[in-house]
Amino acid sequence: MIGLLFHGPEVFDSGWAKQIIDAVKSTDSVQCVLAGTMGRTAVFDSGLDNITFWNKMPGECLRDLSSRVSMVLIVNFGKSVDSGLVFGGMVVERSEVKIPVVQVECSGPFFVEWIKGSPSHVLETLRQMGLSQKEKIEIMPSVWEADGKIYRRMTTAETGDFVLVDGIMVGRATGEDVVIACQNGHICEIRGVLVKEHGIEKLDRLGGVELKTAKLASTPSIRRTCHTPRMVETNGQGIVFIDHAGMHVYDLMNDAKGVVTVGDDTTVVAADILSRFKIPVIGIVDGDEDVVLKNGSFAPGSVKLTVLKDDEFGLKIFDAVFNGKKHINMGFSETLNRILELAGNDLLEQQYY
Repeated sequence: MIGLLFHGPEVFDSGWAKQIIDAVKSTDSVQCVLAGTMGRTAVFDSGLDNITFWNKMPGECLRDLSSRVSMVLIVNFGKSVDSGLVFGGMVVERSEVKIPVVQVECSGPFFVEWIKGSPSHVLETLRQMGLSQKEKIEIMPSVWEADGKIYRRMTTAETGDFVLVDGIMVGRATGEDVVIACQNGHICEIRGVLVKEHGIEKLDRLGGVELKTAKLASTPSIRRTCHTPRMVETNGQGIVFIDHAGMHVYDLMNDAKGVVTVGDDTTVVAADILSRFKIPVIGIVDGDEDVVLKNGSFAPGSVKLTVLKDDEFGLKIFDAVFNGKKHINMGFSETLNRILELAGNDLLEQQYY
């Protein structure tokens, strides 16, 4: 069996994922896995079945997958050829796997044998798809310790990219060399980034950062490629609360009739995902959106409430309306009315969809 490890939305939006699955399945059985969460909406939109979602770092996914298959194809679509190569090399290095690993880099398109030993017919299949072969590159160490701090270098950032740590936006890259320093779980320095302190505060509030294993990402947008949303009906009940963790919404979409989101970008990301399931949101925002997702959609019936400080008001809602729980059995209209009553002078604007 051959493992196919996909990363990011672009491999699905571009059609490469389906082409590669169909080509490899013509000669071998496959197990398809998506690393992380950022490509999950694209998988849904593509209509592809039998792709398992592993909410883990790509290196962890490769390590786990390697115990189940005879070889792995990493399928990626980087922002550039260079960033794609670096990504693949780092994933293989961190995984410490021994079985054959080939990266299919769709931005080329080309493939790289990171660990040799793949069956010749698999490599020939890739060549027949028009993929050229490139040599692997040397990957420099990206994590080190000094003066009681842990440092980690990002090697795939480009000027203007949003820099995300465990899904939270912490700033925008001012160049290609980005270094993050962490002490006792707190990010104390970020070089090469115009820092958004609010993002650092969110990470601290969520329990801090384990920098060596944290999920780091840099992107101009979490969905860079054109796509057509796929729409379905769901039958969830009650209202779910999401605080600055929009990418975790996938686990909630079958359990909710509506969702309360806190944070500008969290609201945009979560609402866009939930619009595919016709689930409306009550978005609590304060106008500091960074536009990590352009042209996001809202389900009909959604409401966006602009308040003075979304964090503080979100905590009020969580305590007063949700009684400290993530899910309540309450109707959408009743929840909205209670939030509006609670807002008082904090409410600056209401926008209905």
